[in-house]
Amino acid sequence: MTPCFITVGGCIVDPPQGGAVASTAPTMTTYLILIGICIISYLLGSIPFGVIIGKMLKGIDIRTTGSGNIGTSNAFRALGPLGGSLVFLADTLKGSIPVLVIAFLVPKLIPLDMRTIAQIAVGICAILGHTYSVFLKFTGGKGVATSFGVIVAMCWYVALICLGIWGIVVLTTKISSVASMTGAIAFPITTYIFFKTNDMPLLIFSIVACLLIIYLHRSNIKRLINGEELKMSTKEKKNVSEFKEKEEK
Repeated sequence: MTPCFITVGGCIVDPPQGGAVASTAPTMTTYLILIGICIISYLLGSIPFGVIIGKMLKGIDIRTTGSGNIGTSNAFRALGPLGGSLVFLADTLKGSIPVLVIAFLVPKLIPLDMRTIAQIAVGICAILGHTYSVFLKFTGGKGVATSFGVIVAMCWYVALICLGIWGIVVLTTKISSVASMTGAIAFPITTYIFFKTNDMPLLIFSIVACLLIIYLHRSNIKRLINGEELKMSTKEKKNVSEFKEKEEK
C-alpha cells in the first residue's frame, strides 16, 4: 500500500503534476496554525447537535429520554429515523471537516511529512470535543459517529469496512453499544491489514480511538452484563436516570 499525499489511505488527491512533493521544515507559523485549527476542531466537536436537533424537531432534550445520551443511537430512539439520521450526519461531519481542512485548505502551510500527524491531531480534538463538550460542562456522547467522520476523511475504505461490520452487528443484536464497540475493534485490525506498520501514526490513532470508544462505553458494558442494556428499537422515555451513566461520559 503506497502512502498518500493529501489524506492517509483514501488518497483523495494525487500529488500535483504527477511528481514528488517537496517538503519544508515546519515553522512557528505552522505550529500556530495547527494549534488554532485544533482549538476550532474542539469547539466544532463540542457542538451538541443531538440536543439542538432534538429541540428543533421534537421540542425535547434527548438527554432526558432513553439512555440520556446525545449520540446517534439515542437520537434514533428519541427522535425517529429523520432526527437520528440528522444527528449522525452532523456528528460525522464534526470529525470529517477538520481533517479535510488540513487536506485542502492549508496544504501549503502544513509540510507534507507532518500532514498525517496534523490530520490526526485535529481529528482527536474533534472527538474530544464531542465526548467532553465545553457546552455541556465537559460531558457528551460516546464519540462513535465523530470518530467515523475522522476515519472517512482519512481512509474511506477502512471506514466503510468498519461501518459494514457495525451494520451487521446492530442488525443481529439490535444493540447499538455492541455494534459500536465491535466496529471500534475492527478499526485497528482493518488498519493493520491494509497498512501493516507502514503508517504508524494511523495505526496508533486507530488503537487509541478504539480504546477511547470502549472506555466511553464502560457503563454500557455494565448494563450488558446485567442484562439491562437498551436496544435500538426501545422507545422508553421515562426513568432515564436508570440508564444515564453514573460517572462522566
